[in-house]
Amino acid sequence: MTTMAGLSGVGVLDAAPDPVEGSDCGQINMNGLDMLLGYNLGTAYAALSFDLDPALRLIELTPKQTSILWLVEVNPGITQSQLARMFRMRRATIHQMIASLTRKDLLRLESIESDRRAQGLFITDAGLQKLAEARACVFSMENAFSNVLTDAEFRMALQILQKLQGAMRGG
Repeated sequence: MTTMAGLSGVGVLDAAPDPVEGSDCGQINMNGLDMLLGYNLGTAYAALSFDLDPALRLIELTPKQTSILWLVEVNPGITQSQLARMFRMRRATIHQMIASLTRKDLLRLESIESDRRAQGLFITDAGLQKLAEARACVFSMENAFSNVLTDAEFRMALQILQKLQGAMRGG
């Protein structure tokens, strides 16, 4: 297993850092920042979001709202608590997103047969239409983003990210 201490011990972080050529910011000495997984994940996400967020905003959705619609479609009756746990978010934050989606008539809340106190989420016809629009945006951006990878690299990247997510969730 590679750790930051392990990287430092083999000279990766101890070596004189290479300046990075930035298209609009000249040479920047990264001083090992570019060797941090979190930094690289964050910058990759920012690059993807740079185009995806405005495209989704045009159809009045956010990436997280899109994910919620996506999951509710195939998990009818899923609860806000389940979504909060899955996204590792506070329930109050998910509640605000759900409230916005229900006001737009994209989702509806219904009592769950097995537990009348809990409410499950269900996608509406308008939600299905909006999700179709959102998927077109997502797939377009994903294709553009993943075109820099071979099929094998893409599969490997997904496997690594899924492994990290599982480890962070304790599974």
